[in-house]
Amino acid sequence: MSIIMSIIYFALVLSILVFVHELGHLIAAKMFGVYCQEFAIGMGPKVFSIKKPHWETTYSIRALPLGGFVSMAGEPGEGDMGVPVERSMVGIARWKRLIIMLAGIFMNLVLAVVVYAGMFSMNGVVEVPKPIVAAVVDGMPADKAGMQANDVMTEITFADGSVVHPKTFADLQTGMAMYKDKPMTIKLDRNGTTETVTVTPEPSKENKDMYVIGIQAPAATLRNVNLFEAVPLAFAEVGSVIAQMIFILNRVFRGIGLDSLGGPIAIFGATSQVNTYGAVYFFNLVALLSVNLAVVNLLPIPIMDGGRVVITLIEMIIRRPIPEKLENALMIAGVALVLIFFVYISFQDIMRVIPN
Repeated sequence: MSIIMSIIYFALVLSILVFVHELGHLIAAKMFGVYCQEFAIGMGPKVFSIKKPHWETTYSIRALPLGGFVSMAGEPGEGDMGVPVERSMVGIARWKRLIIMLAGIFMNLVLAVVVYAGMFSMNGVVEVPKPIVAAVVDGMPADKAGMQANDVMTEITFADGSVVHPKTFADLQTGMAMYKDKPMTIKLDRNGTTETVTVTPEPSKENKDMYVIGIQAPAATLRNVNLFEAVPLAFAEVGSVIAQMIFILNRVFRGIGLDSLGGPIAIFGATSQVNTYGAVYFFNLVALLSVNLAVVNLLPIPIMDGGRVVITLIEMIIRRPIPEKLENALMIAGVALVLIFFVYISFQDIMRVIPN
């Protein structure tokens, strides 16, 4: 029964994210008069569809909850839909195209803000511990390096020379997830004096995929807030997640921490924990993944919204369309790149699941 519920939660989370994203494209397209033939959630064969006589658009649900699309006139590969050119993507002003392309990303960010604001107003806000060492575990790397309780971490230099000035313990944890057992240099404020230590994380005894140095964070506290206080906090939380995503992607593009990335299997594993942790965990996961989807879609890869934005901006600069053959070649290259990356992170997911 639990595996069935895990599958349901997995499909539900992905469907919510895709629905909101594609709804953004649909609303923007209709706002500018672009003909939309179909709005689909999922991929593969249709399992349900509806279209009223006075509707232009067919709304459908497809068998595989692994994506979705809005079929718009004038899009590459869509063919002739029999509508006037001014009702197609190629027939509207390029600035309008940009808004349509970015609308899905915008809606994912809006979803995250709404979910976080709702969670904070109903459940309170967890005050994330500051980068202060509450305790040092005997015999662990931090202890051997000379770190002490009440030390304040002011600067972390990772193995590739990149520097972070941590605001919370999460900054250290994100870095260890990316650099794993690579040594890092930490500057400490100890009673007004600056100390510098070099620490090499080691695998946790409880979870070999997690790296630790043997320090404890101060206890987190819960603060109750009303909705008016929750909204700016929700924006701040979304900003924090975006900053972490940029930190991670910046290193991934340099070949650092590739094995720490998670794909569909990792997402399935995360959604399966809803059975254990309940509704708060579910909504937090929806918000987190919604921000992730927004950031990833903004990458300048041709098949992504960000890539299409770049192509449109280039066309605005050169004041003519990019040749269709070149655009198709870029799209094919983008698909190939995404598929290779998808296979790679799925392989990493499987390796984490298989013992030893």
